[in-house]
Amino acid sequence: SSVGAILTKGTDPQIITGSYDSTIKLWDLAAGKCMSTLTHHQKSVRTLAQPTFENTFLSGAADTLKKWTGNEGRFIKNFSGHSAVINTLAI
Repeated sequence: SSVGAILTKGTDPQIITGSYDSTIKLWDLAAGKCMSTLTHHQKSVRTLAQPTFENTFLSGAADTLKKWTGNEGRFIKNFSGHSAVINTLAI
């Protein structure tokens, strides 16, 4: 599936991708493989962002905004209230 967003982590050999098939993948660059696939979104993932003050990341899609733990990708919280597609995030 097409990738809609990529998040790099400066001090960690990990990248996070969000795809139009509604999945988020956590990649270990050192091992060269996908470590986890997150499937909580119902619609295409269009944007990812990471706060500098904590080890978490946010994903925005056509259905909602979600917060996750940084390295493991454990789901933390939904942010609801948007009535349209979330195309970009900035923290």
